[in-house]
Amino acid sequence: MFIYVARFALVCLLLAPFGLNAQAFNPKMPAGVPPVNGPVVENVTMHYIEIAAGSGALAAPAKQYTVHYTGWLRDGTKFDSSVDRKEPLKFVQGRRQVISGWEVGFEGMKVGGKRRLFIPYQLAYGELGRGSIPPKAELIFDVELLDVSDVPATPAAADILLSFSDSEKKVMALAKAVPEEKYAWRPAPGVRSFGEVFVHIASANQLLLNISSSTLSQADLSKAIEAQAKVEKEGASKARVQQMLAESFAAVRKALETATTGSLSRDADFFGTATTRRGVLVMLNTHIGEHLGQAIAYARMNGITPPWSAGN
Repeated sequence: MFIYVARFALVCLLLAPFGLNAQAFNPKMPAGVPPVNGPVVENVTMHYIEIAAGSGALAAPAKQYTVHYTGWLRDGTKFDSSVDRKEPLKFVQGRRQVISGWEVGFEGMKVGGKRRLFIPYQLAYGELGRGSIPPKAELIFDVELLDVSDVPATPAAADILLSFSDSEKKVMALAKAVPEEKYAWRPAPGVRSFGEVFVHIASANQLLLNISSSTLSQADLSKAIEAQAKVEKEGASKARVQQMLAESFAAVRKALETATTGSLSRDADFFGTATTRRGVLVMLNTHIGEHLGQAIAYARMNGITPPWSAGN
């Protein structure tokens, strides 16, 4: 797909609204901004031809656009077309999912509208080009705006939630599949039993979640770890272990689904190592995966097939 951006720096503020292109540029600045001498150089200018005016929803900022397009080089070489594939492209305006010329190329359009965009290389694939796009290539696109819609909300911690959800599902499925009498099984003396591994996951979820959201003193942290170890040795029933797991996963999921970008970047201390709240939650996720692997090994040693592997 030739539309997606090679990550070169966007030339910000180089594109005033299209209507200003025909106006004389005035470099004069307000008092307080030091004056400079020298000729004004025009670096980037983008043009378009309005082929057909649309009558539907306006291409508002930060909305999801559904578009059809065909792209050519200046010499007439066609390099890409969603029309030929019969597969419209969807992108969210402002998220840098497309080349810079596309970020502004739909401004003022309405659904049903068509334009021909003339995009300078600075707003396309830059001085190096990409794939079959030559260096410093001007791109010409015929675009049709098919739909404008609201963007589904994406949690700030969506990246962590992806693997967390998979681990949660597998831990809960395995905890259910292991027979109650096997919960006390351990591969060797001094090694956690089946039940203790599951309880360890649940209690560590709560502990690490606490660490991610508050600053615990060393004394409080030591007490929390001692309490965690004590809970693991209590020998809870299968039903109680599943309940503990479910409660801990629900607490973590709520924290991940409601976290904001700002809150995830807050400073945190992970057993003496400076990190962020996101860093602690990533470690929580890693910890679940580590002990899920341990529980899978226990299951295989006891002839128990993990439910998601049955039939494979």
